[in-house]
Amino acid sequence: MINRGILYRLSIFIIFFYIAVAFLAPFIAGDTPIICLNNGVISLPIINSGIRNEISEGSKCLMPLIPFSTQNIDPKYKTGISPFDKRQSGVFKSRHWMGTDKLGRDVASAMVHGSAIALKIGFLSVFFSFIIGVSLGMAAGYYQDNSIKMSWIQLSADFLFFITGVYYMWMEFIVFNDSFYLFLLGSIFVMICLIILHKLTGKFVTLYQFYVPIDLVIIKIIEIRKSFPGIFLLLALISIFRVPSVWNIVIIITILSWADFARLTRGDTLSIKNENYIISAQVLGFSDIRIMWRHILPNILPTLIVAVCFSIGGAVILESTLSFLGIGLPVEEVSWGKLMAEGRNMRYWWLVFFPGLAIFVLVLSLNSIASAWQKSNFNMFS
Repeated sequence: MINRGILYRLSIFIIFFYIAVAFLAPFIAGDTPIICLNNGVISLPIINSGIRNEISEGSKCLMPLIPFSTQNIDPKYKTGISPFDKRQSGVFKSRHWMGTDKLGRDVASAMVHGSAIALKIGFLSVFFSFIIGVSLGMAAGYYQDNSIKMSWIQLSADFLFFITGVYYMWMEFIVFNDSFYLFLLGSIFVMICLIILHKLTGKFVTLYQFYVPIDLVIIKIIEIRKSFPGIFLLLALISIFRVPSVWNIVIIITILSWADFARLTRGDTLSIKNENYIISAQVLGFSDIRIMWRHILPNILPTLIVAVCFSIGGAVILESTLSFLGIGLPVEEVSWGKLMAEGRNMRYWWLVFFPGLAIFVLVLSLNSIASAWQKSNFNMFS
């Protein structure tokens, strides 16, 4: 069992608080009214942006808690002011609680919307890294090098189809349509077609079969990935994308992180593959997918949760680092790293303090959760 001490509970609360702020960012900070009463008619401009132009001056509207968007420039403060500036004394509704940047934009609004960017990149990149790494690592540990047979014709057909599909899908993404959703759908379509092709060729071609060294191939791929320095691979991948976007950063972090999950999953799978309950499931005729999904994954999941927590913190720090250096994200996107970059000369200390504090608390909370799971795993097997 997990040691649910006060630190663990507080960390869970902080993570959920960050998630709530990220999801409710438009309702917390922005210049668009949440709800309006216009001539007896209730409207929601925050959901339907077209209604905003129809709001008359006599309408009664409920504004977000912080009535500034990330791009609003306060005409009263066209330079950076601190949260404790005396010019804000007596002001409550339009107060800048965390000051403004050097152009007069509200820092609190940027912090709220920056949390959405940080968590989106952190959680999505780790989610895709988890799916890819755990799938490959579990396959390598379970099948190893002497479990799956295929013919040379079957292997050649799979390889040619995979290379062709990936090439055209990647060219479509890079050259013609820079859309991550279409790229994801294309990836799923290629994998489904590859599985169907593999099944069909396996039924009709049974000559010249050999054992596929899945474990060896995956291990070599992991070694090749680890042989490239992370910063070199990072800069090379960023240069590939024509237009900066959040999804580009997600893809890059996924490519950098999946190997760690694969290596950890492979080791844990090897350690429990020969347990009695796994052998019993095989004797009963359960499918390999069911054994891996229902029997192996639940037993290695506590260890993977530790890796997930550390990886999310690392992804948030990496995104903030890239934003601090001015690469990766579009110009219009606001992030904690960009705020820290504006205050790097320490003339506006609040631009460094608040984003730095947010990153520190988030990463510390994730590490505390990971440490609690790590201790529970140690006590379980000790």
